[in-house]
Amino acid sequence: MVDVNSTFFIQMLNFFVLLIVLKKFAWGPLLKVLHDRTDKIANNIRQADEDRLQAAEMKKEYEQKLSEARKRAQEITDSATQRSEAERRARVEETQQEIEQMKSAAKAQIQAERDEAAKQMKGHMVALSLAAATKLMGKNMDDAANEALVGEFIDGLRKDDLGDLSC
Repeated sequence: MVDVNSTFFIQMLNFFVLLIVLKKFAWGPLLKVLHDRTDKIANNIRQADEDRLQAAEMKKEYEQKLSEARKRAQEITDSATQRSEAERRARVEETQQEIEQMKSAAKAQIQAERDEAAKQMKGHMVALSLAAATKLMGKNMDDAANEALVGEFIDGLRKDDLGDLSC
């Protein structure tokens, strides 16, 4: 059996005093530390969630800016391509105009040379005709009569006889 003596009550009293002292000085601060730690962990988790959301928003913004930058780069490239194509077309047009001008100048020069050749040929024909007429007629007329006679002869020739030369 259990022997209950006076020390038992003192031991019980000591135990309760010890419990009260432990509750006041050990258990309270220990629970406070545990509660503070729980709050700190909850705050860290909440902060991590906020940081994750903020990082996701920043990533979305950066992707949007990158997309806009790519779009702008494409616009710049397209603009440069269009400008170079327009410049190429302008140069081709300018070259074609120069070629047309050169053709026109060449045609004018050819016509002038043809006219000059026709005049020279007419002069040679006049001289030859006069020489032949002088020999045939045996006499030489005055210059005005000679030129009138040759002019009538040349005007009487058909264009085919002159080789499409204009006089």
